Amino acid sequence: MKKVKSPQLYLLAKDEILKYINENCPTVGTLLPPESHFVSQLGISRGTLREAMRVLEEEGVIRRKQGIGTLICDTKNLIRSTLDINESVSEMILGKGMKPGSKDTRIEIVRAGEELAEKLNLKPNDSVISLTRVRTADGIPVAHTFDFLPSALVPETFSHEFKEGSLYTYMEEELGLELTNSMLQIEPIKAPKSIAQALDIALGSLLMLLKQTDTNTTNEPILYSEEYFVVDRFEFTVYRRRKKIL
Repeated sequence: MKKVKSPQLYLLAKDEILKYINENCPTVGTLLPPESHFVSQLGISRGTLREAMRVLEEEGVIRRKQGIGTLICDTKNLIRSTLDINESVSEMILGKGMKPGSKDTRIEIVRAGEELAEKLNLKPNDSVISLTRVRTADGIPVAHTFDFLPSALVPETFSHEFKEGSLYTYMEEELGLELTNSMLQIEPIKAPKSIAQALDIALGSLLMLLKQTDTNTTNEPILYSEEYFVVDRFEFTVYRRRKKIL
């Protein structure tokens, strides 16, 4: 294990402890070494270690029992989704039996740049609604999402009406917009400072970025999203068919 040095020591310590667990404690119920072991190996204080352990316990990775020690829980307690089914983040979280939530919600009217205008079939500088949120599962930050809709599709009262929950559900049930197909692009990315802080993860942690354009029944783009998922909280699966050779 490597020593850690950063203003966010407890986050880097958490990552190192999780790596240790995955490499050395594959069985649920395994007892972790005492605090002194990690303090020595990581070169951190007991206070920093306990903060890292607190986060791991909140995420369901460990459980501390007085008089016994720290026990391993399910380190693969992932939110799973199949990408051939277009689910909202809230629906993914609900499917795991967890409570979806949002924080740091920001709704703004912005002008579309060339790239965004192209994705939504608009003209540059056309008005767009921007919805930014940190998504939580049982109170734990798991994703940072950025959604963009043409202002013409959304009522002026949107910022007051929409507080949290599934944007898909709101668009379908409140706006009468039917989402049909979507085009998805996936890429791994290292967390920049702003997103790392929002998700309470270490700077440079690996994220999975999903860029998606949703269309309606007439194949018009009505929503563009960029969603940054914490990789140790999600597992995405794609079902594929073998191409037939004629």
